Amino acid sequence: MSEPFCPRCGRPFISPKSLEVSPDHLCGSCRERLPPFAIARAAALYQADGTMRQAILLFKYGGRRTLARHFGRLMVEAAEHLFDPCEFDLLIPVPLHRGRERARGFNQSALLAKEVGRRFGLRVSHRILRRVRATEAQSGGRREREDNVRGAFVVTRPDRVRNKKLLLIDDVLTTGATAGECARTLLSAGATVVGVYTLARVE
Repeated sequence: MSEPFCPRCGRPFISPKSLEVSPDHLCGSCRERLPPFAIARAAALYQADGTMRQAILLFKYGGRRTLARHFGRLMVEAAEHLFDPCEFDLLIPVPLHRGRERARGFNQSALLAKEVGRRFGLRVSHRILRRVRATEAQSGGRREREDNVRGAFVVTRPDRVRNKKLLLIDDVLTTGATAGECARTLLSAGATVVGVYTLARVE
């Protein structure tokens, strides 16, 4: 993804002149209520009829784990133009519920985090953040999605996140409800900053 986008949540701006007012100009959602994460960035756009959507569906539901390396390279290359991952201490993949991960055979976010971490020399922690409640497939607006994931995550090792800058890794950012709940949980456990980096985000 390239500018213009909201400097906080990374939502694309329709007009290329949006940032001419101020480089700190926020989107309407962030002006209404700031998300708990400090920044959110995505490597690409996720369009309903786009090739990225088809590739991600193959990755997640078609068992194409080998796509993780390709997607990881894309995230690494894009990050160099979006932000500096090395400002963070630790990468944390957004966890799946154990039952869902068992059925799928892998956590796609963990595979992406491994690729990003390897390139930037950052440690990945798979067990610090745990999903303790299975949530329904996300649908509806921002409020409904927030209600769906509220209380779904816990920090298993608060001592590992205290006073740390953490970067959440996920495959797709839609409304930011899941990322926001993860960030709130980590901040409550003592993290100083939580950022979000995803392979793609919905327009």
